[in-house]
Amino acid sequence: MFRGRTGKGRVPDLTGIDKRLVMRVSGRRLPSWRQLKHLPRYLRPKERAVIAVLTAVTAVGIGAMAVRFVSDRTETIPKDGGNYTEAAVGNPRYVNPVLAATNDADNDLIALVFSGLMRFDAAGRLTDDLAESHEITDDGKTYTFTLKPLVEWHDGTAMTANDVVATFNYIRNPAWKSPWQSRFRNMTVEAPDDRTVRFTLQEPSAPFLSMLTVGILPAHLWEEVMPENAERTELNIRPVGTGPFRLKGLVKDRRGTIKSVTLVRNDRYYGQKPHLETVTFRYYADFNLAVESLLNKKSDGLGFVPAESREALDRLRSIREYALRLPQYTAIFLNQSKSPILRSREIRQALNLAVNRTAILRDALDGRGVAVHGPILPRFPGFRPGAKSYGLDPEAAAKLLDQAGYVLDEEGRRGKETKVGDQVTRQPLKVTLTVANTRENLAVAQMVKADWEQLGIEVELDTVDANRIQKDRIRPREYEALIYGEIIGPDVDPYPFWHSSQKAAPGLNLSAYSHRRSDELLELGRTTTDEGQREAYYSEFQELLTGEAPAVFLYNPTYSYMINSRIRGITPAAIMSPSDRFAGIADWHVKTKRVWR
Repeated sequence: MFRGRTGKGRVPDLTGIDKRLVMRVSGRRLPSWRQLKHLPRYLRPKERAVIAVLTAVTAVGIGAMAVRFVSDRTETIPKDGGNYTEAAVGNPRYVNPVLAATNDADNDLIALVFSGLMRFDAAGRLTDDLAESHEITDDGKTYTFTLKPLVEWHDGTAMTANDVVATFNYIRNPAWKSPWQSRFRNMTVEAPDDRTVRFTLQEPSAPFLSMLTVGILPAHLWEEVMPENAERTELNIRPVGTGPFRLKGLVKDRRGTIKSVTLVRNDRYYGQKPHLETVTFRYYADFNLAVESLLNKKSDGLGFVPAESREALDRLRSIREYALRLPQYTAIFLNQSKSPILRSREIRQALNLAVNRTAILRDALDGRGVAVHGPILPRFPGFRPGAKSYGLDPEAAAKLLDQAGYVLDEEGRRGKETKVGDQVTRQPLKVTLTVANTRENLAVAQMVKADWEQLGIEVELDTVDANRIQKDRIRPREYEALIYGEIIGPDVDPYPFWHSSQKAAPGLNLSAYSHRRSDELLELGRTTTDEGQREAYYSEFQELLTGEAPAVFLYNPTYSYMINSRIRGITPAAIMSPSDRFAGIADWHVKTKRVWR
């Protein structure tokens, strides 16, 4: 390169002159955003790819840091709004706590529309509801309740103690034909003022407090209804209550059958207001149609799922099953008044020892339940885990049958020989087992039949339509051995099920059990207010009854309740009745939002 000389003979250094010239034009050392947009024109493809990756990684990193920052400093909480639709079998008839009895369609609506003085919470605990507080006198005969202030009916009218008094007088009035009349016969109720209600009993009643969960009616609407017309009034299907939801509307078909009922959130509710805006019940003629509604996403939940429908629903990932525990047991009731053979205690004990409860739970119930060995369930006074019970022991059962005189013949069948003069007759050991014609019950019956036949007992199955078993077999006590489930209710009180006075219908002593000491214990247990004494009475009663073996106690089944997973906030718990699954409905929600901690 030619280098010119200066006057002093030196050659000037031109290195970096272009950079210095640029810097003289602008003093900035970093390019502006306007300049950077031209950068890709001067980069090779590989350089552009590297910069793109680095830019993406940086953006993702900043985004992740932002999400983490927000997540650490906020929380997700339920948001008001959204709807829940449930498929149900049957139809509502009396959405009226005074008239409703065993119809689940009625009771589900009652649980959401009405309130009682007391209620069972989501954990199965008895707690105050309309009552702000209550007091019980030392003798257990007087109950005084102070009502919550400012409670309103769905129509805006103030609720007072007069409504409570009127409701219980409706129940006690024979003209109303309330199924709860006998419960409240021996008492009086009064209202000293608008917020005070006083019950006076003729004798103490340990279950009384749990009986006060019955819903209260609005006296200002019902006082003009003649008792004889109570069953026919429109108020039975257009209810007004104080509960968390109120009636929005209902749909009927051409024949007047109710096809759906929609409830809307009660903004006047005195307790925790629900998040859900509406709850709709759609009614179907049978479980197949109800299950189809859930499968086709026309409904979000199904109040009860029979065993034969679970398999189809289990395949749906969007459906969650909640196994709720009811105070219920299924047993084989041995009717001693119908079968002379069953009057033998040894035979009844042998029948207990021969049944494989573990296999029944596993194969007939798919594990949905727990084995029980007596009428007192866990969590109730008198239950003792180590109490006498009957495990599976076929050898011991065979010995008891031998002792009772029923021995095996050459063909492996048991019978008892009796001699009258020179004639010897052989009486076979035969039991007729009656069962409702449902898949689960039939599966249980077949397994029990096989267990008993292994001992040489002849077993005949008497299968009865589930809709007719009450009328055709239970009420007239036309059975020898009966597989049946009994819901014992919110209080342990075994009196209705095992006292000798309850052997005939409408009593529930299905085994025709009679024992003087048992009767005494049941009478003492339902009248004492001392929990320790009550525990002792029922514990002794269970020991006596187990020894007498008037029934083969099988299992406590779970109540299967299936709901779409989009419904959140459901907490499964022990419940006292199927409608108690709504005890925690205030927490159910569909929508959520994030808030700063």
